[in-house]
Amino acid sequence: MPLSNVNKAIIVTLIATIAETIATQANFESEMLESEAILLNLRNEIIRAPKTLRPKTDGFWTNIYPNLNDDSLTNGFKSHFRITKTTFHRLLNTISNHPVYQSNPFKPQTPIEMQVAIVLQRFANPMSYRELETSFGISQGSVENFTKRFCIAVLKNLQYAIKWPTDQSMQEVVEGFAPPEFRNPIPNVIGAIDGSHIPIQRPQVEYHQRYINRKGCYSVVLMAIVDHMEKFTYVYTGQPGDSAFPLMPWLFVPFKERVTQRLTRPQRQYNKVHSSARMAVERAFGKLKGRWRILKNPMEVTDLTTMVDIIDVCCILHNLCIDCDDLWEDVNLISDANNEIIDVNLGAHVATLRNAEIKRNQIVRQLFDE
Repeated sequence: MPLSNVNKAIIVTLIATIAETIATQANFESEMLESEAILLNLRNEIIRAPKTLRPKTDGFWTNIYPNLNDDSLTNGFKSHFRITKTTFHRLLNTISNHPVYQSNPFKPQTPIEMQVAIVLQRFANPMSYRELETSFGISQGSVENFTKRFCIAVLKNLQYAIKWPTDQSMQEVVEGFAPPEFRNPIPNVIGAIDGSHIPIQRPQVEYHQRYINRKGCYSVVLMAIVDHMEKFTYVYTGQPGDSAFPLMPWLFVPFKERVTQRLTRPQRQYNKVHSSARMAVERAFGKLKGRWRILKNPMEVTDLTTMVDIIDVCCILHNLCIDCDDLWEDVNLISDANNEIIDVNLGAHVATLRNAEIKRNQIVRQLFDE
């Protein structure tokens, strides 16, 4: 039976009220986390279902957070947030002027210090939304809003943290990859490149199967170049699957031993030196995931753009920490850099490949021929 105009008006009002309530609830921070439903009774009257209260606590902010510092072993700021308090305040000073942190006079924001601390907790010690709710006294909607604001501000105000070396800095990188104590280093190295799989949940894209890697899990590839200080100088994130690097005149890969072609002694020596230089990017990946452990397991995000933003932000934070001498030295770190993505001949034009082989062979003869 067709709806009357009155019934249509009631339904429209109901939908609008539900939408407004959900939007408000996502950002509502009260003494208890509340959820409620809007119902329509048999007399077409809008009623509210009883509130369901979920307990939360602000004890961390009142009892623990004020006592955290950089000097204490038991109350170390870094043990909670993976960065020192000094680095934390530098981070705050850098992003606090971004428009996303400017409060609406009719709806003031949670203090930026608390917002950023919660996001760092999420990145450093992966917790479910429910755990964050009960531990830090904030709702799921607030966590998502805090994360979105933080990513926007960092990607804008700290984009300079990842930059390609030029002029004097380029020379420093070259010298850094060839220190005096190294015997026969590969000359003129300006970076080490590799890729690492970042596990993700099934992404909300049409061709999600493309993001299933060779291990049968969803992931995106973080491709990165690092300098001798293990700082990222270039990152590219978000592509699916497994890839490979070809031998190019400007991109050297190891010699690949085959059943029909054993490596010579100079070639093995070259591979050893090459591996030593490439360890910089493997260590960078290991420290990145060791500090920001959200990158080690599928995060509670299905939007691909948000995933990529979080990965890029973690790379920026990695560089910021190095600039602040806030180093990450976990002796239990195991690099998960994708060592199998190297293939000597993939995708290279025949003439380019030949020139690259000639150049690499010349370096091998210069450095290792007896």
